[in-house]
Amino acid sequence: MKKSVKFLTVLFVIFLMPLAAYAEMWSPDRLRVNLRVAGSSAEGGLGDLTMKNKCPDDGGGCTVYGLADGTVLNTAAIQDKEADRVTTGLSIHYIMEMGMIVGIHRYTTEFTTIVTQTGDWTATTAGGYATAVGTGLLSTLNGAAYGPAGTVLAARKSTGYINFLDLGYFYDLKDIVDGMNISGGIGLPLLGSSGSTDIVYGATGYALNGGLWTESITADEGSAMSFFVDYGYAFGIHEALFSLRKVTTEGSATVDITKGIGKVLSKDKFSGSSDSTSFFLGYGYIF
Repeated sequence: MKKSVKFLTVLFVIFLMPLAAYAEMWSPDRLRVNLRVAGSSAEGGLGDLTMKNKCPDDGGGCTVYGLADGTVLNTAAIQDKEADRVTTGLSIHYIMEMGMIVGIHRYTTEFTTIVTQTGDWTATTAGGYATAVGTGLLSTLNGAAYGPAGTVLAARKSTGYINFLDLGYFYDLKDIVDGMNISGGIGLPLLGSSGSTDIVYGATGYALNGGLWTESITADEGSAMSFFVDYGYAFGIHEALFSLRKVTTEGSATVDITKGIGKVLSKDKFSGSSDSTSFFLGYGYIF
């Protein structure tokens, strides 16, 4: 968890949670339920990336010419682009007479991306034997065994959920507009979370990644934060709600560079982030 998140957590636990407990000595003011109805999210794909073909994957040419393992022989451009997404959100808030808000928000997301080769394989421009060996491999890399531009390499499905502890404050606007109110606060990712990525490779992806048809990746570190604003209109003991919420997440996983996505991208870290804005409609019951 990032230092800023830790600081905010300590701030809320030390100062606001005792106040919330003290407020429970009175009857609650109202109970609210909000359900996500629409929203937008940043592109879930990783965008434009570069694949690399390195020694010794050249059938022996690297050894013959004395090229060290890991020498880049060829590169090809690929793109990871989102194809589908489903996001849900549910909030339950408990508002006390002193105006304190305590609640839970469950955020879930599931999206699929398609990884496509966008450029033919080319030989390295480093010169010398590396370029010579790389040039000799082009007919194979751009042939039927691997594939030129337009080849679909894999489909990637990412799923996850976060349970946020919501803390905030309620403001009654009855002096401005009778029945109107506004609330706001912060969501802390303290109530559990989970996330994973599953990759299904095509024949070309299988040939390039070291022989994996499928791969599952679980994040080993990450962070999240949420902010919300609720607009309410009370009529009698009932309340109509319209809410906005912003959720940002980051995560990364250590991967094997000798196979799978680590081999394809030549990276030992697979990371991603998301930024979403959601709109909610809700109902409140006033005690």
